[in-house]
Amino acid sequence: MNIVICSVPVEVPGFKLRRARGEGAAVIPKVAITSLNNWAEKYGFSTKYYDVDMLYPNDEEIENYFREVKADVVGLSAIVSTSYLQVKRLTRIIKNINKNTIVVCGGHLTAAANILLRKTKIDVCVVGDGEIAWVGILKSIKKQLDEGKNGLIIDELIDIKGIAVLKNNKLIFTGYGQRLLGREMVFPSYDYLKTGLLDKKEALNNYFRRFDKSVVFAVDERSYEKERKPMVATLFLSKGCVSKCTFCQRGSLGYRVFDLDKLEAHLKVLRDDYNVGFINIGDENFGSNKKNTRQTVEILNKYNFLWVASGVRCVSVTKEDLLFFKKNGCSAIFFGIESGSQVMLDLMEKKFKVADIKKAIFSAYDIGLYTLPLGFMLGMPGESLKTARESGKLMGEITARLGVPVSSLYKNTDINYALPLVGTPLYEYGKQLGLIGETVDDEEKYMEATSNVAIYKRYYINFNGAPMSEVVFWDMLVYMEATRTNVKLMKNLEINQEMNNKLKRTLEIQARNPHVRAKQKNFEGKRSVTTKLNFTFDPYFITKYLRQNVVFNERIAKLPHFLIDPIIKYALYLEFLIQKNLYKDPHNLHKKINSKVGHKIRIKDDQIDPAKTMQKERSLRSMVNIRMQQLNMTEQEKIDSALSFGP
Repeated sequence: MNIVICSVPVEVPGFKLRRARGEGAAVIPKVAITSLNNWAEKYGFSTKYYDVDMLYPNDEEIENYFREVKADVVGLSAIVSTSYLQVKRLTRIIKNINKNTIVVCGGHLTAAANILLRKTKIDVCVVGDGEIAWVGILKSIKKQLDEGKNGLIIDELIDIKGIAVLKNNKLIFTGYGQRLLGREMVFPSYDYLKTGLLDKKEALNNYFRRFDKSVVFAVDERSYEKERKPMVATLFLSKGCVSKCTFCQRGSLGYRVFDLDKLEAHLKVLRDDYNVGFINIGDENFGSNKKNTRQTVEILNKYNFLWVASGVRCVSVTKEDLLFFKKNGCSAIFFGIESGSQVMLDLMEKKFKVADIKKAIFSAYDIGLYTLPLGFMLGMPGESLKTARESGKLMGEITARLGVPVSSLYKNTDINYALPLVGTPLYEYGKQLGLIGETVDDEEKYMEATSNVAIYKRYYINFNGAPMSEVVFWDMLVYMEATRTNVKLMKNLEINQEMNNKLKRTLEIQARNPHVRAKQKNFEGKRSVTTKLNFTFDPYFITKYLRQNVVFNERIAKLPHFLIDPIIKYALYLEFLIQKNLYKDPHNLHKKINSKVGHKIRIKDDQIDPAKTMQKERSLRSMVNIRMQQLNMTEQEKIDSALSFGP
């Protein structure tokens, strides 16, 4: 039986890559694909690998590959849920070559299984952890092939946990996939990943970068020690999350850590075979398992690795933990902040306080551990001018404690805007309000529109109900409020020149990344567009002017709110109207106004007032659950919601 596993890119089919895979940040190793292969091998199945994401082949090259390999089964690993158009493209090519090839899709995208099964050539979706379900599917297909038959035995598949299929045109979902135990999980095999690169084996180097291209490691004096290996690799030390944020995809419940003996063996491979001396820990919840974390940190230090953890909950670590990390090779640690508004944190179901954010960040500053407060987000339902100001105030307090102006950190940094990803309460909230649509065709249009988009303001999809004049103003309001707060707190204090110089150094390093450099050039106004009226202009000229001259200006920050805020707000709204009416950009989603978006869908103040509600009631998940109980849903709609709502 010929089995192929494919990675899936997110770029819109037919578009050239914005930059080569070998530029900018290192490619994250395909951990899930390695794990699928490893589990299949345990049961006697051999799988080929085709790294479509890394190679980025055109249609003809993909066709040639599958004509040659004659696959009986193809597994698509659609980890990123903005990859819908690529999945649709790949399945069309595969089925055109051989209609009997069974196509299985896994990854976060399968939260949209109802759309995938009806609108693409996918035969089976695996929802949640995929290893056990994958092997169950392979066993069923092999049984058919051994009997000289084609196709799937649906009644066998629906006995497997983690399966979504169509039976008699009805969606069947068997629940989320069974999880592997921590001791069964494996680290990525670069030998296996290399096989997916065909004749371009050198592309394996894209998984690694020199330390001096990292803004974190380049400013750590220990990085330049002579015995230090120069390369950085990304490593996952755990799987899952201890939280259930309402904007975040969650394919399975629980939190598991990797076996420490396997970690030591993998670190030796990285050090000896790939010249790695630096580790970027990609965990969502680094530090949540206290005992395991300390043991892990000691192992990293034992093999002389410097490391950074970029996904840490502020309540998962203490000042003592941070000091232990620093002594054992930690160069930096980054916390998920999201908001300076307690109301928004509760709605996101973060389960910590604004005070907890300050405590964690200030503890890192106290011991000299590098951390940047960049993890802010705007635009969830419930966001308002008030909550945006609260985020700005927190930003100002943090930068003042750091002893630097707000501009040193944020002048070239975008604040994230919430993106309703399938498989989240935020997505289900939009469905309940009719903002995504009521039919499969409507939902597919949404999946197509959100293919290859990012969490920036220009991609914002308004599930909040705020007028666009407010939406486009939120981020600038945060910056202005941060600057106002910073100026007040820094009065009569000197700037921390050491930290300020370090931040300038990080900007210089960032500028070497071609993706960031292109953005900075665009930010400087070197890009113009031709409008429908056939004249050229920069569609973001007001935003750029405000960022360069106004929102971080400490003199302007001293002006009264009522005087300066409306001017900036409506200047941005004017820019939006110009973009909307003169500038055609299919990816500028925040220009697309849904007719159902308006003040009527905005969450009312009394629904999220801490004086009138319990913390649990202020969670978007609770609001969605209440709506779900009130709706007269069919069994089919309940199944679909079970998928899109997450476990």
